[in-house]
Amino acid sequence: MIRRGFISAILFASLATSGIAQTNVTLNMQVGGKTRNCVVHVPTGTTKPPLVFFIHGANGSGAGLQSETKANTTADREKFIAAFPSATSNGATGTWDDMMGTGNFPFFLAVIDTLAARYQIDRNRIYMTGFSQGGFISFQAGCMFSDVFAAIAPVSGHVSTTTCAIKRPVPVFMTFGASEGAASFLKDLDLWLKLDKCPSTSTIVRPYPASNPNSKAVRVGYGPCESGSSVVMDSIQGQGHQWPSTNNLNQADEVWNFFKQYSLTGTTAVHEQNIVLGRVSFSLDYSAGMLRLGGIGEEARVRITDTKGRLIANSAASRREFDLQGQPGGIYLVSVTGSAGSLARKFLIP
Repeated sequence: MIRRGFISAILFASLATSGIAQTNVTLNMQVGGKTRNCVVHVPTGTTKPPLVFFIHGANGSGAGLQSETKANTTADREKFIAAFPSATSNGATGTWDDMMGTGNFPFFLAVIDTLAARYQIDRNRIYMTGFSQGGFISFQAGCMFSDVFAAIAPVSGHVSTTTCAIKRPVPVFMTFGASEGAASFLKDLDLWLKLDKCPSTSTIVRPYPASNPNSKAVRVGYGPCESGSSVVMDSIQGQGHQWPSTNNLNQADEVWNFFKQYSLTGTTAVHEQNIVLGRVSFSLDYSAGMLRLGGIGEEARVRITDTKGRLIANSAASRREFDLQGQPGGIYLVSVTGSAGSLARKFLIP
């Protein structure tokens, strides 16, 4: 974690006078000889809140991305702190110094330390998403600081290095506009599937969510990968290089629904954890070696796999109980596919 020496001065433009109140806080600080600023949205009623970074693209700003994403609404409802840092570089306001943003991580880490001191954030639940150049930087956060960021969600950005050496499997949620072309994004997907040691089979929901037949999004999900991580990719038909339009999906909500599953110490609720792949609903109960499912139609299919993608069971949903005695302890995934779409749920064999 960053040393305090990186910060020579921190000035708070606006602060809650006591406790944590819903407000925008502007952090101004000197880091590496540069004046940097970050708009931070702090919801009411939070205790040890998670932190999500939103990184803007070229010629943008933290305040601009805050307005575009409408992430404040999501943060208020879900009780996480949203940070919107701004770039300074090369005399070109709003452009990060390089596509990977490596020179800016001392600034990001300084923001983390500052918010940890002020709001007692949960350091196991720090995340990063970003658009365009911010997507490149988000990928780099996973590569360089997998021990800091629990999960990442790049939008219309790429992995810009072939030497990504992660210290732990990093869950990734990628999003791009289909009009941007898919080939380079598929390369990013393939790289991360290898890094996280994901199974080769995927779950596809078209359209996503299945409950909205007018949606232009297609979701491809892989998991469980190593240590219970997952890799998810959304492509949005008819969309170009942009933060996804709220007319189709609320991207801030989708990003948080992915992030909230993960922490640096593993999944956040492994017994009843949804991987958001579709809109099928079912209940799950595991005890004494028996897995019992409920709430699924007769026409659905059930697959059970381990973290290496090894198939444990594959049957019609009419079979509601599965004898898993003798299976080694660890995280397993139940995938249910029906006419309404697919949903994957994790469970733990102690």
